[in-house]
Amino acid sequence: MNYFFGIKSQEFSSELQIPLFQNTNKKHCNLMLYKAKVDNNEWKIEKINTQKKNRDFYFLKSEDISNSTIFFLASSDEVNNKIYKLKNFNKFTETTPAYRANLKLILKNGGFSSYQSEYPFTMMEKKGSILSSVNLLANKEADKNFIFIKNIFAEPIVENFNAYLVNIKKRKIEEKFIIKTNYTNMIELNKSLIKPEIYLITKKYLGIPMYVSTKNKHVSFEHTHPPHEYILSKNKFSKIAELKKEINEIIV
Repeated sequence: MNYFFGIKSQEFSSELQIPLFQNTNKKHCNLMLYKAKVDNNEWKIEKINTQKKNRDFYFLKSEDISNSTIFFLASSDEVNNKIYKLKNFNKFTETTPAYRANLKLILKNGGFSSYQSEYPFTMMEKKGSILSSVNLLANKEADKNFIFIKNIFAEPIVENFNAYLVNIKKRKIEEKFIIKTNYTNMIELNKSLIKPEIYLITKKYLGIPMYVSTKNKHVSFEHTHPPHEYILSKNKFSKIAELKKEINEIIV
């Protein structure tokens, strides 16, 4: 199952388009869209108004989206108004090819770019660390570069944790940031740190890093893949484990 999210900041707004059909099946589902937000150590659940849908999609505008709100498809008998822990409610979004919702990121007084907005439930029950190469997706030639880090944790926890930009050649922390769980966090990236030796890493919680570059009111929007997907050798998992171990020794 996938959950969905948007982005909101002083520079950006966003919109979501969530399909009510599977890409290999012409049959439309009768599931409803819900939003969830942590409130007093519980997940507060609300049904999205059906006026925001047609036969094929739910359409969420900027006013429906906040950095602390997430969305999911479920039937009414699967959901209560308050839930202590988010669940894998159904398998509707588990498809091959992959089910995709569209996240449209809009630069205020500028252009927009679109990418996917799925956060897999398999990530939501785990703790761990993000490891992401800054140089692969950030752009030195851009006016500004941002990293958005979305964390969704199944339990209704709002807790600070650390993110670091680490130089593995110099074995030093270049910058440290405090971000939080169950939130869409934003980091503005210093262009001097866009180098092959600089890695983004988090400690304690997982998340999805998304890289956004702006230039002349245009927007580039990409989100990263797990680092082992960039390595073709059979020992790719052990290589990533070694790199994480090396970086963790730097941020201790």
